[in-house]
Amino acid sequence: MIEKIAILGDFNPAHYTLHQLNNTTRDVQKVLKKEIQFDWIATDIFDSKIVFEKQNYKGLWVAPGSPYKDRNGVLNAIHYARENRIPTFGNCGGFQHMIIEFAQNVCGIQNAGNEETDPTSPDLLIKKLACSLRGEEEILNITEKNSFLYQILKQDTLLGKYNCSYGLNDLYINKLRDHGMVFTSISKDGNYRSFEITDHPFFVGTLFQPALTFTLEAPNPLIIEFVKKSLNL
Repeated sequence: MIEKIAILGDFNPAHYTLHQLNNTTRDVQKVLKKEIQFDWIATDIFDSKIVFEKQNYKGLWVAPGSPYKDRNGVLNAIHYARENRIPTFGNCGGFQHMIIEFAQNVCGIQNAGNEETDPTSPDLLIKKLACSLRGEEEILNITEKNSFLYQILKQDTLLGKYNCSYGLNDLYINKLRDHGMVFTSISKDGNYRSFEITDHPFFVGTLFQPALTFTLEAPNPLIIEFVKKSLNL
C-alpha cells in the first residue's frame, strides 16, 4: 500500500511557489527511494476525520496560498492534527494559521486573527510586514540549539526564501512562549521566522518556504524530516 501525505491548500496554477512544492514532492520520493502519494485537498472540503481516519493520510503539509478559500477549515485541520499528534508542517500561510490556531486553542486568545483577512480583530497575531518578503531571501540565525530545527540542520544559520507580506506580531511572542511555542530562527532585524512545539512528533511552522530551496542535488532537510516523521521512516 502506498503511504499518503495530505497537502492542505488551494492550488492555484498562477503561483510558481506551488509548482515548486509539487516538484519537491516528486524529488522527495527520489531522495527517499520510496513511492509516496502527496494529495492536494482544498481547504473548503477538508474533513479531518475522513482524511486521517478513513483515508489514512499520515501527515499534514499546510501549503502557502493565504488567504485560503476556507480559513476555518484550515484552522480546524491544524487543530485536529496538533491534538492527534499527526506530523504537521506549515509554510508561509501555513505558518501564520498554525500560530493563530495555537493562540486560540492553547493560549486562549479567542479573537486571534490575521491582518490580511480580518484586520479589525482585536488580537492580530499576524500583521503586515514593514517590508514585504515577496521574492526575497535572507540568512537566518538558529536561536535554539535544542530545537528540532537545529538537530535536523546541524548548523547555526539557514537560507530562507519567501513569497509573503505578513508575519508574526512580536507583541504576542511571550504569550505564545509561555504556552509552549518555541521560536527557532530569527532574521538580522530581529523577526522570528520559524517555530515548533516540542511535545509533538513534528509540529513545525516556517514563514520561509523550504520547497523554494529544495533541489534533487541538495534536498532541504526539513522537508525530508517531515516526510520521515509522517511515515515512520
